Amino acid sequence: MTNFNKLSEILQTFITDEEVADLCEKWGYEDTARKLSAHDLIRFFVISSAKKWESFRDSETKLPKEKSLPSVDHSTLAKKAQNVPYQILQELFSRLVERLGRGARRALLKPYKLFAVDSTTITFQHPDMSWAGYTRTRHAIRLHTKFDVEEGQPTQVVSTTGRDHDVMVAPRLYKDLESLSIITGDRGYARTSDFQYLHERNQFFVIRVAKFFSLPEELEHSVPLDAGGKVKVDQTAFIGKGTRKTKSRFRLVTFTDNEGNEIRVATNLMMMSPEDIAYIYKLRWQIELFFRWVKGNLDLSNLFGNSPNAVYSQVYGTLISYFLLRWIYNETKEEWEILHSYTFIEFTRRYIAHTLPMEVRCAIKSLFGKWGSLCVSTGKI
Repeated sequence: MTNFNKLSEILQTFITDEEVADLCEKWGYEDTARKLSAHDLIRFFVISSAKKWESFRDSETKLPKEKSLPSVDHSTLAKKAQNVPYQILQELFSRLVERLGRGARRALLKPYKLFAVDSTTITFQHPDMSWAGYTRTRHAIRLHTKFDVEEGQPTQVVSTTGRDHDVMVAPRLYKDLESLSIITGDRGYARTSDFQYLHERNQFFVIRVAKFFSLPEELEHSVPLDAGGKVKVDQTAFIGKGTRKTKSRFRLVTFTDNEGNEIRVATNLMMMSPEDIAYIYKLRWQIELFFRWVKGNLDLSNLFGNSPNAVYSQVYGTLISYFLLRWIYNETKEEWEILHSYTFIEFTRRYIAHTLPMEVRCAIKSLFGKWGSLCVSTGKI
């Protein structure tokens, strides 16, 4: 009986053979292999990241113990990874986010939905990776990410080579935002045209800016700022200079962090307290923690292959692994948290090792009793 205590069983529920076949056809890949199918490769990248396998060669020794995957040699894995279009895994990740990532809003910032935007760079030194140019001696890829702060989940990831800076990719992350969304980001996302774009579409932002951005005019305050507080200045201004000057007046809030460093953010949240503005920006650190967690616990920095297909397929397989584990944790936590105070890290380790207690396993089984049949019958949620 399926108990959904294994990642392979979860994958069978949410990623069907029919869906993979349709994506192979869409991206022009004819899957004729007998030993290792495209669907097998998808499962391989998801499972290998969760179990922290170190390479294709290391995986060859682990596969005989993984019943959900065929036992093949490392050269077969490498060849398959080089040939299967990475866009298949990229699209599967996007579909999972669409199907499972629309959770109910909780009390963090009601009625708003907070998204952090940032990127992480994965560097490597290999002569066969010249396609990922970065510096004279190093190559890199960059993952530009939109992150649901409350759910602890990435909702969009745009993968590029290391030379594509944050501000260049930002407009792609701002598309299809939910109503009442707030975007928060660091100085890499401070572009006046993007501020105006978001404002004109009734979206909100809290983004750090440098001091040279403008010479603001002070905002009249009904209540003076606390001289002893961390918020130092609350002003409004047309941001930018010359042709880059915004058409609308935005708010500039200056505050200090816990180390006493001064931070200034631009926002179009005109009615919110400056303390809440500072709090929103500080929540941006959740995306930094996500990057550290994925690199450290799912070993994303250890790339198996050298080709774009192999590299990006591993990246999106890792993101699928994280997304599913985090979704299971979020959806079942209320059922068992009185008895077990597991952090997400501890939950994940126990899930992979099959050492979760009975109460948690029952909650997971109940969750998939609600979702599983619909996924299997339609491929959708």
